[in-house]
Order: sequence, then structure tokens, then C-alpha cells
Amino acid sequence: MLVPEGTTSFNDMIHGQVTMNNRQLDDQILLKSDGFPTYHLANIVDDYLMGISHVIRGEEWLPSTPKHILLYNMLDIEPPVYAHIPLLVNNNGAKLSKRHGDISVDSFKENGYLPQALINGLALLGWNPPSHDDPNILYSNLKVFEES
Repeated sequence: MLVPEGTTSFNDMIHGQVTMNNRQLDDQILLKSDGFPTYHLANIVDDYLMGISHVIRGEEWLPSTPKHILLYNMLDIEPPVYAHIPLLVNNNGAKLSKRHGDISVDSFKENGYLPQALINGLALLGWNPPSHDDPNILYSNLKVFEES
């Protein structure tokens, strides 16, 4: 894929309007020598075929999104809505990774955390509820998630 001159813009649910100068993007190889698609093409086609309407992924993918927007446009496919969320990091600021012995769901279980506490914590990640009256927001916020 030859990246055209100009800029590529998209609206991110977290970051708002994002615009990147296309000079910052490399031309992309879309098919490997064995005929299999590369990640960027496979990602777009998979999401399209599965009817994905919203893509929620880590901020590390934000710089690749203009490439994906360009591919969607070239294929005449409506892009999904994007939300790039902050990464979970350890005390040193490095991305959490089970390969490096960072926290896993099993470690919470082994340390006696209730499943409801973990779900409640995950529900609060990157979200600021309008009220802090109820420390157990799991059930009180199901309606909020269903309506969104």
C-alpha cells in the first residue's frame, strides 16, 4: 500500500480528533511472499467480516490507526469507532506482561481476591463514575453499560 501525501484523521473516543501527517507512515506490504496477509490487512478484513463496530485497544496501537483508516478507505469500508486506552503499567512504568511475572488473574485468585472485586476494579479502569456513593458498582453500573 502506497501511503498518499497529506494527512489522515480519525476520532478516538479517548483522545478525540487525531490527525497524523502521512509522511510519518511507512508504505505497507499487505501480502507476504507466501501469499498470506500481513497483520494490518488481516486486521482490517477480520474486523469487517466479523461486523466489528468498536475497537478498544491499548494506546500502543494509536500510531498504527491511520494506516488502518487508509486501508478501510482504500477498500471502501466504513471504519469502526476507535478507543485507545492507557496501558496498565508496573511500578517502573513498563507495560504489564505475564512473561515478566506481572500480575495475572490467577495471582489475584491465589491472593484471596473475590471475583466480584476484580470485576469491579476492571469496570473502573479508565472511567470516572458520576458518583462514588456505592463502592460496589458492579450491579449498579450494568444499566450504564447496557445503555451505552
